[in-house]
Amino acid sequence: MKTFKHILTTALIAASISSFAQSTTITIITDSTATTNERKKHAERVRTDFNIYLGFNGFSGTLPAGYDFRPVGSRFISLAWQTRIPVAVRGNTKLRLLTGPEVAWNNFMFEGRNTLIAQNGQLVVEPATVDLRKSKLVMAQLNLPLMLNLSFKSGFSLSMGGYAGMRLDSYTKVKPEGGAAVRTHNTYNLNPVRWGYMAELGYRGHAKLFGRYEPSSPFRAGQGPDAGVWTVGIKL
Repeated sequence: MKTFKHILTTALIAASISSFAQSTTITIITDSTATTNERKKHAERVRTDFNIYLGFNGFSGTLPAGYDFRPVGSRFISLAWQTRIPVAVRGNTKLRLLTGPEVAWNNFMFEGRNTLIAQNGQLVVEPATVDLRKSKLVMAQLNLPLMLNLSFKSGFSLSMGGYAGMRLDSYTKVKPEGGAAVRTHNTYNLNPVRWGYMAELGYRGHAKLFGRYEPSSPFRAGQGPDAGVWTVGIKL
C-alpha cells in the first residue's frame, strides 16, 4: 500500500510540474530591445523645406563716382528649396548638411537721379533729366548653397558654408515721378557665375538671421566696379 501511495504521489507531482511548464511563459528582456528602440528614436529622415530670405544688400569697398545707393531701397530676396540631410544626429549636438536650389534677386537702388547705362562695353552712371521715383540695377541668379548645420540641445543652431550660382537675368528699372517704369535688360558686364560665403544663426522654430558675402566683384574685371557684395537679413 505504501508503495502504491508513493507511486501516486510521485505521479501527481510530475503532472503538476508538467502543467506549470505548459501554462507559464517566461519572458527574457535583453539589451537588444533597448538598442532597437534607441535606433528608432534617433532615426531621422531627409527633409525638404521651402524658405524665404529677406534682407538688404550693398557693395563693399571704394566705388566710382555715381555709385551711391539707398540703404533701405537696396533689397535682397531669395526663394529657396532647402534639403536637410542628417549626418550625425545621435548626441545632443546634431550635424546636418543643408543644400538645395534657390532663386535670388539683388536690387541696388541708386540715389537721386542717377541711372546706369551700358555704352560700348562700359558702364556709365548718368543723371536723368527728370526726377525719378526709383532707379535700380537688378541681378537675378540661380544658386546652389552648401552648408553644415549644428543644432544644439538648447535649441540654437548655426549654419556655415558657401554657394555658387549662374546669372539668370539682369536689368535696370527706371521710374520717373508720375510716369511708367521702364526696364532695360542687358548683361551689364556681369560675370555669368558668382560665388560667396554664407552663415545663419537662429533658434529652433523661429526666424533666423543670415549673412552673405561675395569677395569677388560681380562685374567682369575692368568693366565695372571692383567691389564685393554683402547681404544681411532674416530667413523665414
